[in-house]
Amino acid sequence: MNILITGARAPVAIEWARIALRSGHRVWLADSLKWPLGRFLQGIEGYLRLPSPRQDLAGYQQQLQGYLDQHAIGLLIPTCEEIFYLSQAFAAYIGPTEWLMPERQLLFELHHKYQSLSLLTGLGEVRIPATRMLTSCSQIDDDPQTILKPVYSRFGRQVIRTPKPGALNERQLNEHIPWVQQQKIDGVALCNYAVFEHGRLIAHQAYQPKYCFNQAAGSYFVPHQDRRLDDFVHQFGEKTGFHGQVAFDFIEQDGVIFVIECNPRATSGLHLLGAQMSIAADGQLQYQPAPPKAGHVGVIILLFFAWQAWRDKQLATLWRDFRQAPNLLNDHRWPISAGAQWYALLEMGYRSLRYRRPLTDASTFDIEWDG
Repeated sequence: MNILITGARAPVAIEWARIALRSGHRVWLADSLKWPLGRFLQGIEGYLRLPSPRQDLAGYQQQLQGYLDQHAIGLLIPTCEEIFYLSQAFAAYIGPTEWLMPERQLLFELHHKYQSLSLLTGLGEVRIPATRMLTSCSQIDDDPQTILKPVYSRFGRQVIRTPKPGALNERQLNEHIPWVQQQKIDGVALCNYAVFEHGRLIAHQAYQPKYCFNQAAGSYFVPHQDRRLDDFVHQFGEKTGFHGQVAFDFIEQDGVIFVIECNPRATSGLHLLGAQMSIAADGQLQYQPAPPKAGHVGVIILLFFAWQAWRDKQLATLWRDFRQAPNLLNDHRWPISAGAQWYALLEMGYRSLRYRRPLTDASTFDIEWDG
């Protein structure tokens, strides 16, 4: 089968590509960047560049349709926030390609940090934090036991951890740019990742993230087992009939697990499952369970967290964690070409300077969907 994986900038796209290659398929990777990391993955048929879907949706749809036809793509696997634009492209698509993504309304509800919670209420023993949607600055409560965040956000950006009147202005928070004020939950951060085929759970892994960017996106993953999370995910699939990839963020406080938000797309949890996953000749996803092991995303955790670890007198712990766990991005059979990470980082640095954005913003602003 010919498989197209979008979001080539993301390490999870490389993971999916290796799953497909190991399963005997022909693989293309696509993105709107010039030098995304996935472009340099050895073993793929090629890299297909697309326009930015956020800046040129019509051009994106047209180019994508051309690639699907030209390469007789049988399965399309999204990985990043381009999935929200792909859902619009899918509505106009005519052809045989299978798309690994949920139906549009469910996708957008799960991306919304207020609407998603109503879908997650009552699943197993997992609880929902008290949450209000705000459409005016006057609705903000002066409550230190809550946090503020936009209904559309990622990587922990823009979270205000000590809300008070005046924290936002009417340009930042209004009817068109709503936020949520949510009960502050302190405890152990947990995440999970799952893949479904029309409500049937294919694979699931919970994990504890460490060395987190913006106190949100992890770079080191420790497998975590909890029956309550297994029950939550099974019931989510049964309730929604979900098709595709989904992830949730949780916090365990005093023995109680709260679900904080949902990411209806690929996340780093795939790295803990990738070695046991395969794609059958007809495109069906398969998973052979095996005990998961901790892992990290490479030397980047030293580059980004060494200073903080030194300041907190945890440098030895960081080094031990780095040495003890494998780099989940390494694969001797389908390696990434030498120097690829520097090309990708150079492009991110250029975008950061040109558009005057932090590196985390520069890495995704052209594919983000904020309503």
